[in-house]
Amino acid sequence: MRGAGIPFHATPFPSLRDPDSRLSLVTRALLLPVALVDALFQIARHRPRVCCTTGGLVSLPIVLAARLLRVPVYIWEGNVVPGRVNRLLAGRAQRVGATFADGLAALPARRTVVSGTPIRASLLGWTRERGRERLGIAPDDTVVFVTGGSQGSEKINTAVSAVLPRLLKRAVVLHHTGTSHFARAEAGRGLLSETVRDRYRPYAYLREDMGAALASADLVVARASSSSIMEPLAFGVPLVLIPFAASADAHQEANARAIAQQGAAITIRESELDADRLCAVVLGLLDDRSRHERMRTAAKVAGRPDAAIAIARDVLALGRCV
Repeated sequence: MRGAGIPFHATPFPSLRDPDSRLSLVTRALLLPVALVDALFQIARHRPRVCCTTGGLVSLPIVLAARLLRVPVYIWEGNVVPGRVNRLLAGRAQRVGATFADGLAALPARRTVVSGTPIRASLLGWTRERGRERLGIAPDDTVVFVTGGSQGSEKINTAVSAVLPRLLKRAVVLHHTGTSHFARAEAGRGLLSETVRDRYRPYAYLREDMGAALASADLVVARASSSSIMEPLAFGVPLVLIPFAASADAHQEANARAIAQQGAAITIRESELDADRLCAVVLGLLDDRSRHERMRTAAKVAGRPDAAIAIARDVLALGRCV
């Protein structure tokens, strides 16, 4: 936040890393009054017109303080299964934005709107032509973009490494490995035959080039967090989703199921993921042009590239800033 020139105040209330730990729950409960007083002081000092939160336990004292001081609250929920704190606080919010229509049943019906997931403008500025030029990919190449999220996924990376020789005969593979897995991917690239080696592009981390990769892709293989789903859909790219099995309340499985039901994704359970299954799904989809085109159309319908603007308008209207 400081790097962006935005003033920042850290609450004394830490996030809950282990929801099943009784010790963590007790320490947070003891800190809640301190955090509430701090939040009351900061809100009284800065006099905000509106409080906007994405949830998590850290938001609890802030939302409570905002309502005590009659500051309207906007909650954004990015998953089909709302987080526990958002479920608790949604009744106190004046407006709730949701990514998935499937999650509306757990939120206040009259105050909730399907807004989508906000995506930064710099990401959406890429086109297919500019993205491929940036990454050195031919216009007529088929491109599969694999990502396990910002830190990467060992299970996805392992499956991809085992199937690379087969995939590379059919497509250029852009592989967002995560920093800790990059060296292994680079070593594996060196073992590939010279005929396909240049078609494998591992990246430790993608910053501004994330938009180039998404815009260039014909298919994205990813986890099923809100952003992992909605960013490719904003470009109209179909998905192969591998939900993280240990996600809280199995929310990634619910996210993946919602998009698969819209026809924009195929899901593979993490417990069923191996090289053969991944290869069969990816190549099967790329070789079935009519199905791929139907999924591309569904992805364009499901994508909400204007979500950030819609959310900003709701927040500003709630705070009577417009």
